[in-house]
Amino acid sequence: MDILIFLIRLLFSALLYVFLGALFFLLWRDIKLAARHQITPAIRERPGQVRVLRGHNGFDEGAVLRLAPFTTIGRSDTNTITISDPYASSEHALLSWRSGQWWLEDRDSRNGTLLNDLPVETPLIIGHGDVIGIGQMQLKFEYCDLVGTEITPELIHPNREESHGLALEK
Repeated sequence: MDILIFLIRLLFSALLYVFLGALFFLLWRDIKLAARHQITPAIRERPGQVRVLRGHNGFDEGAVLRLAPFTTIGRSDTNTITISDPYASSEHALLSWRSGQWWLEDRDSRNGTLLNDLPVETPLIIGHGDVIGIGQMQLKFEYCDLVGTEITPELIHPNREESHGLALEK
């Protein structure tokens, strides 16, 4: 009886090693296949900017503000773009790059955020030429690659002002 139990234990041990060996072989094969057929890279950020159509308190019409992948707009100094507009909330709106798109979101502001003169109630995807209304300001969203050349620090005029947390082109 002891020999039978010993043989059953040996059989189960061998089966366990065969199972683990097959598992490691399959994992190794999948890793090699993934390396050979390189996985499609994630969608890169498409640089965006906003052009001031109607300025207020320090923002001249035509000024261009580059967007970070996560850009907040409002009266508070903690925002990426700080505006001193009495009709803007301290944290008014959010522009973010998510899932290969630029999104606009109202941050529960008192007077609301407008997209093409319509109120923003849920996060919305925005496109080239859309007009964003925040307080008394109007900003036109643009993809940098559709405007001509991408605005980089080297291309911004030397007489720029470092204002409102972003480079402001005159």
